[in-house]
Amino acid sequence: MSVITRSVPNITVSTNDEGFTLLEMLLNLAIAIMLMSLFPLIITNISVFKATAQDNFDINLELCLRDLIADTKDMRLEVVNKELIAHEKGTNRTYSYAVDRSRIIRKADQSGYVILMERIKSARFYQQDSSIYLEMTYQDRWRVNHEIFQIQ
Repeated sequence: MSVITRSVPNITVSTNDEGFTLLEMLLNLAIAIMLMSLFPLIITNISVFKATAQDNFDINLELCLRDLIADTKDMRLEVVNKELIAHEKGTNRTYSYAVDRSRIIRKADQSGYVILMERIKSARFYQQDSSIYLEMTYQDRWRVNHEIFQIQ
């Protein structure tokens, strides 16, 4: 008869191998909870910054007014039916600035157009004394604004 011998591994337990203590586990848990509680605050702040960055209505308003004033600087202006008509001196070119479908547009010689500004509730050009004004009601991100701008 043959004898099968198995070798049994020697397992020794060391008293120096301790692992995590309860205090270390509680500290790790507290840090993880603090980090997880910051996530909603971070997400909220990111969405506020994103909304602010996407709201460029003030910039569009300034660019529209800058273009309007710069384009009509050396032109003869008149207001007809709440539209601004600009006649270029020395040529027969005529530019018209009007409100069409909630936009301020510029037409050159009544053909084609360029959109200067969008999201306009109402706008009209008018002449008072020797000055020309643009009265505009527009919607920005938070409120409806009513302003009057002097063009010339």
